[in-house]
Amino acid sequence: MSICFYEGYLRNRLSLCRELGLPDPSGERAVLEAGFRRWGASLPDHLYGAFAFVFRLPESGAFFAARDHLGLQPFFYYVTEDSALLFASDVNDLLRDRRVRRAVDPEALQHYMHFGYPVGEKTLWQGIRKLLPGRTLTFRDGEACISAYWKPAFHPDDSRTEEAWAAEIDEMLRLILSEDRENFDFRPAFSFLSGGVDSAYLLAHSGVPRAVGIGYPGEPVSELPLAAKVAQTLGADFSGVDVTPEAFFDAVPRVVRRLGLPLADASAVAFALGCEQAAQTGTVCFSGEGADEFFAGYQIYRRADELAQSGGPWHYGCAGVMEAEDAAPLLKQERLFPCESLVKELYADSEADEHLSRLLRIDCALWLEGDILFGVAGSARAAGLRLLLPYADRRLFELSARIPSSLKRKDGVEKYILRRAAETRLPRETAFRPKVGFSVPVRGWLRREPFRSRAESILFGARSSRLFDQTLLRRYWSAFQDGNDAVWQISYAAYVLLVWLREFDI
Repeated sequence: MSICFYEGYLRNRLSLCRELGLPDPSGERAVLEAGFRRWGASLPDHLYGAFAFVFRLPESGAFFAARDHLGLQPFFYYVTEDSALLFASDVNDLLRDRRVRRAVDPEALQHYMHFGYPVGEKTLWQGIRKLLPGRTLTFRDGEACISAYWKPAFHPDDSRTEEAWAAEIDEMLRLILSEDRENFDFRPAFSFLSGGVDSAYLLAHSGVPRAVGIGYPGEPVSELPLAAKVAQTLGADFSGVDVTPEAFFDAVPRVVRRLGLPLADASAVAFALGCEQAAQTGTVCFSGEGADEFFAGYQIYRRADELAQSGGPWHYGCAGVMEAEDAAPLLKQERLFPCESLVKELYADSEADEHLSRLLRIDCALWLEGDILFGVAGSARAAGLRLLLPYADRRLFELSARIPSSLKRKDGVEKYILRRAAETRLPRETAFRPKVGFSVPVRGWLRREPFRSRAESILFGARSSRLFDQTLLRRYWSAFQDGNDAVWQISYAAYVLLVWLREFDI
């Protein structure tokens, strides 16, 4: 038995060393090998953090692979025509192998235009698949067998008080950060800061000396003043990254090439620019992803009773681009690939859940993994940063899963119980500041020159005519230019997709 692939971060490495009788310090590969000898296929149950690994089993010649519980560490695989298994954390590493066929998967393409990100097992590359979070893969004699070793489960406990839950959240975050502090020197580290409760609470709890915000100069709204004020209150040095439209559109090709896949989330490009600039002065950074999905931070959760019904309307995640029925004709596809297959099992598995818990389960499985974590992990990796996401630790999820929905959203306040915990370390006005959600102002940029013409040259070029129905695409583009913000993301998703196709010469 030997480990032949590993990427990630074992947050509980030191405690595993003690449990396994390994000298301190021991490298993460040594910890995994010792853990596999003791626990075998149940090794992932003992790990916290972001990880993807592959073992070669000499007795049978089989491979055994696993990905972390929530999908913090990307993992892709491909079975070649001669039945070899290829694997990597970066799609680009697979594409460098000449045995990988460069073709677009029509089903994944249609789903991309519905969701705006690579959703589920399939990627837009035909044959390249994701190992989903909480899954293991056993590969033997050319066949891949996938098993789930963990799924998000909700067990609400109504017996405890708000104060008890808030104290447990604070203590759990303290434990997680103490493990990070054992593994990394916090003195040169920094934390991304928006001024909202998630990033402010993380900054206050971690005590890192520097915070970085992302803003858009010349725009009417910006999170930088608010973030700077929070940093000052907490005694942290603050610097802002100014994302201009020129820098943004210059970065789109760079980002999709680094990710290896299109991602129609404009915040991923802004985050990538933030990583590039911040990496000049640090190598370890914190960010607050996971808090919204664990503690119900999005306004759409106000519709939980409606969207959690098994008969529909289906909830496909916090964000989307267009209906699947509209995506097929736009892509000139005669076949409709239903999206219900991606959520039917999730609905069935959560029949006993509270309505809000059902939506959170779906968002963790689809949106958090496929969009949020994929984008930030790829951007940080490309910038040479070690990205730490304390909220997205499995233990914090499992704690949140025991908290009743009535405390996640209370009196119209999102993330109520997390705010109660944060109130012990932040001014109340910061802890209970309503979610602002400053978005990248790409809509306005696409309506002004030279960026409008720049986008049109991509949207209506020769490559586009081979893929999209030009009449329909122009109809969406014209409606957006005429002020219909409801369809703007269709144009942006198509733009990013076409840039991706151009970058990979497809």
